[in-house]
Amino acid sequence: MLASTDGEVVLPTPSQLPPGRKLRRKKTASRTPRAPLTLENVAEAAFQVIEREGLDSLTMRKLADELGIQAASVYWHVKDKLDLIDLLAEALFAGFVPEQWAEDSPTVEGEEWRAHLSQFARGFRRYLLSRRDAARILTNKFVMGPSLLRHLDEQLGWFRGAGVDNQTAAYGFYTTLVFVHGFVLWETSPLSAAVARGVDPRQYLDEMRAELDDLDPDEFPHAHALADALTRPGMDERFTFGLNCLLAGLVPHLRQSPGQA
Repeated sequence: MLASTDGEVVLPTPSQLPPGRKLRRKKTASRTPRAPLTLENVAEAAFQVIEREGLDSLTMRKLADELGIQAASVYWHVKDKLDLIDLLAEALFAGFVPEQWAEDSPTVEGEEWRAHLSQFARGFRRYLLSRRDAARILTNKFVMGPSLLRHLDEQLGWFRGAGVDNQTAAYGFYTTLVFVHGFVLWETSPLSAAVARGVDPRQYLDEMRAELDDLDPDEFPHAHALADALTRPGMDERFTFGLNCLLAGLVPHLRQSPGQA
């Protein structure tokens, strides 16, 4: 460095440096601007945590780590975990496209409403099973987001088009949704503490069947007689049976007119 006549410290120019020496300047780090955080980003990061660790392990701090931001920044978008779950519920409804999860099945003449609702319920079950803890996220959620409203309005339209009154249409949609949620919760939950600790579910059911077989038929005649039926695998068959019973129960509520019933 060189000192000027008034005492200021100044840097030498390149021509004043000794041969072979170069002026070294401080490098400034170039920063790539961070993309603005959106609710869609928050929801996707939360789903990634849930897929790896489950809903119970999701915390605001883990969500922030997944996003690569400070935890305090998350609270600008969601108030707390309860608010976050509402956001995830809307995101799940947004991701459900019934046509992508539908099964091809014949439509019985005059029962378009029944075929449609059956397709919806079956597709919704498969969709929930494809996302870890999705049924738990949606259980008892009635968040008035645009995606839920679209599904709600479409299903109510099918009920009303079938000739049921408004109250039955509302209850019919509610019952269908609760049936699907409840069934998926049942089939994705451990059958017992032993299964939760790692025992194979099929092995556990075989043990339960053996215990039912060993029951005193005089004391427990029905449980003993139905040992095989109670423990037989086949969740698809059970779901179909329950759904058919639900839909059949709606038939008496239809207005008896040509093409309906």
